Amino acid sequence: MSTATVYVGLGSNEGDREGYLVAALEALSRIDAVVVLQCSPLFDSAPVGPPQPRFLNAVVALDCGLPPQRLLTILQRIEQDLGRRRDGSRWGPRPIDLDILLWEGEVIADANLQVPHLELHKRRFALEPLAELAPHVKHPVLGVPVKELLARLDPQDVRRLLATQWPDLSPLVNES
Repeated sequence: MSTATVYVGLGSNEGDREGYLVAALEALSRIDAVVVLQCSPLFDSAPVGPPQPRFLNAVVALDCGLPPQRLLTILQRIEQDLGRRRDGSRWGPRPIDLDILLWEGEVIADANLQVPHLELHKRRFALEPLAELAPHVKHPVLGVPVKELLARLDPQDVRRLLATQWPDLSPLVNES
């Protein structure tokens, strides 16, 4: 079975934010046909939407041998297992949020899944950690590298944080 590199955004703004991200990472590492390749550093960011606590964000690179819809189903199950409730409040606080940001060589557009993530190019909280892992990967629709998308953004309230539990699986090579 062929595999692809997939970039998944992780976010949490309830409870032990870093603990939820670590638990999600552990769950991702237990998925058959998925290998966690790298983890970005952690970033603290202001929420998008209604007033709520700040988010902790990261991005992980996966080597994935699953079809996109199957990975989405597993990600939603991990969210549910970690306490996420989908009660209609789309932009509300949540213990965990897992989003497929980019799928190597794929553009996916169906009712349940949009890849690349539709708002990726506008969101510093996703682009900052993604640029740590894949600065030269091009957005498959816009044709622009991640680091250039990041450079185009206006400043947003996003700052790098030191981790206490989050592993250091950062890139082995600095792609400047």
